[in-house]
Amino acid sequence: MAHLFSPITINGMTLKNRLVLSPLNTSYAARNGETTERLIRYYEERAKGGVGYIIAETSCVAWEGRNSARGLAICEDFHIEGLKKLTDRVHQYGTKIAIQLLHRGRAALPSVTGMPVKLVSWVPGFTPADESSVLSEQEILDIIRKYGEAAARAKKAGFDAVEIHGAHGYLITQFLSPLTNKRTDRWGGSFEKRLTFALEVLKSVREAVGPDFPIGVRLSSIEGVEGGMTLEDSKRIAVALVDAGADLLHISAGIPEADIDIPLSHKPHGWNVDNASAIREAIGRRVPVMGVGRLGLPDLVRSLVADDRLDMVALGRGLLADPYFPQKVAEGRDSEILPCVACNEACAGRTRRALEVRCAFNPRTSFEGIYPYEVAPAPVKKRVVVAGGGLGGMQAALHAAERGHSVILFEKEKELGGLCRVAALPPLKQDLHGITAWFSQAVASQPNIELRLGQKATAEAIAACNADHIIVATGSTPIVPGFCASNPMVHTAESILRGDVQPGRKALVLGGGLIGCETAEFLAEKGCKVTIVEMRPEAAADMHASNKRWLFERLNSYGVKLFVETELKAIHENGDVLVKKPYGEETLQGFDTLVMAVGYCSENSLCRELAQAGMEFSAIGDCAKVGKMIDAIHSAFALADRI
Repeated sequence: MAHLFSPITINGMTLKNRLVLSPLNTSYAARNGETTERLIRYYEERAKGGVGYIIAETSCVAWEGRNSARGLAICEDFHIEGLKKLTDRVHQYGTKIAIQLLHRGRAALPSVTGMPVKLVSWVPGFTPADESSVLSEQEILDIIRKYGEAAARAKKAGFDAVEIHGAHGYLITQFLSPLTNKRTDRWGGSFEKRLTFALEVLKSVREAVGPDFPIGVRLSSIEGVEGGMTLEDSKRIAVALVDAGADLLHISAGIPEADIDIPLSHKPHGWNVDNASAIREAIGRRVPVMGVGRLGLPDLVRSLVADDRLDMVALGRGLLADPYFPQKVAEGRDSEILPCVACNEACAGRTRRALEVRCAFNPRTSFEGIYPYEVAPAPVKKRVVVAGGGLGGMQAALHAAERGHSVILFEKEKELGGLCRVAALPPLKQDLHGITAWFSQAVASQPNIELRLGQKATAEAIAACNADHIIVATGSTPIVPGFCASNPMVHTAESILRGDVQPGRKALVLGGGLIGCETAEFLAEKGCKVTIVEMRPEAAADMHASNKRWLFERLNSYGVKLFVETELKAIHENGDVLVKKPYGEETLQGFDTLVMAVGYCSENSLCRELAQAGMEFSAIGDCAKVGKMIDAIHSAFALADRI
């Protein structure tokens, strides 16, 4: 019986294990598509971490199909030299590496490519009206040729395989899908004709690399939108591709409009596995099939291979969070794995804004050459005090201790975690408990940290520590407007989420930001009728776009009412509230619970106390400026690295 760490051979290529780094566009390449040292170090770290197979990110086969302004390219011969450096560095660790061949088609951006968007067909609502043109017969043939030329470059650069990107609504999918292929020539119409482009690309690639070179294909099991490809369609496509010589299938899901290609926490772990398994059965298990999409739980990845549901398991964001996931799983150190919570805050959320990939909870990701995992000791060992055991305080304490400093960490509560414990309480946010657990365990097991739980940091207590450096990470507190602070119906979102108070039947949430909207869902799930009032013209403006989309779908399903550009003017004793809307005032009636979610303010009283005592300190996280968890963690790490 195969298991996760048993080898597997694919058309002559033997992998040491079945864990795969799936291709994520990092935006670490140069503007001309060349490989950079930053990109190489990112992949090298994952190879060090023990992954058996790396599929390097989307690499354009033609300039007009480029993925991003700093996306990797393989469309010119000058790209080979840098790519060879990449493969050489990865091979040092016994890891095999492929490169993914891509043309974005309708998803390309003229602002990036400087060229018109190439369309399979003109489809109103799905294809851009400006700077676009439908592909001619000759252009199609040219692109097919370019796939083959790119594959030949990959082989020269030392890659062990190539993967043809036929998923996620990019050009090959656009030919395959009845939604985007409305052609009436030999490239469209019937199912068989829609297959033609994919089969010709596969043929071109095979001719370029020869019979003994592995070729994988990435497919979406479903497109996830009405009129798009279904699982039954994908099964038929998979059979045709294997018949035509594909050596490996990589089963993902979705197109951009479906917003499931990089699934968020609203999707359960392993949600696409059954689809991948169904495709595996449809092809008669003739070639290996790997699955991807929220698979980053150690027990899950073990079981998928051991239970014969998949041949290989691909992780993307899980290996952004912890490059050493494979090594830790192999050694049974599951609790040491920094978990991915599918927030997309610093990965997909950044690439969609043309920024380089990072990880919200791992500040080393993207900075492997600056912040190595093998930490060099600080030249001078210091005594460091950290006040506050939230994520920022824990991160500062951990990295200072890693560098050899002696750290005392004060936390006024009996538990570490701060507001992260609250952030994990709304629906579908429970994975954040894993972040708190990881940081808490890391702090507790670090011998250079003295942990003082249940002790509030004061200037007097800190002075007694004889610290060389003081870090204040005391966080923030909820804002409660003065005009309603004494009202017995008024509670903070935090107190509602913690269960300190029990809500009634009808709640008004004042504030439609991230906290307010998530608290509204929390209440609605418990059967409460909820209304959100937000002063700004947009609710949840501080949320990642995909998170926002799915949250509002859920809020709508619960019947939550939302008023934007609306100001709370008065609260009456009977639970009625007077609000001012853009075109007049209105009374909303019958509330028995009023939830304040208008934001947080810095808790910096300790900063003032230390300043008055003439003690130097550094403030990080919310106590310096209220922000997100990523801000606290990354700023804390950077500060600790300078001490």
